Amino acid sequence: MNDKPDATTVSPLCMMCTHLHRNLSSPTCDAFPEEIPEEILAGWRHVCPFPDDRGIAFRKISGEPTFFIAGSHPGILFRVTASGSYERYVPILDMWELDNLFIGYVLSVSMPIRAIDPVEADAFVESARIYLDSMNPCMREVRKMMYLSGHGEKAE
Repeated sequence: MNDKPDATTVSPLCMMCTHLHRNLSSPTCDAFPEEIPEEILAGWRHVCPFPDDRGIAFRKISGEPTFFIAGSHPGILFRVTASGSYERYVPILDMWELDNLFIGYVLSVSMPIRAIDPVEADAFVESARIYLDSMNPCMREVRKMMYLSGHGEKAE
């Protein structure tokens, strides 16, 4: 038996939580010793009180991998922060952005998700930078403006 549940069993937030009971056939934790509710397994961020959680919420394991990749090529790179938020790497801006809503959506659909180590995350970011650098500067600006306007922000 695997000592860590895979992403098809529990959400990335659960995978990074110190309260998760590992080495069990069904996902349980200190907050839910019988069974973790489906909403949490599907990606609901258990950082605030949840019915019947016995006052126990997410607490990140230190030293564990925090990076995840979802989907197929090129994929969506995100990480779990110590506060239980999801940050997504945005290639067109070459930056990390708090994005609980989008990652919540990604977790709610049937998309493959896997934990990756910091080296793999750095390689993903570097390949995005290489692609960005090779892109026509005008097209890069158009894509950046489209991204920002889609998020209600103004381009600099």
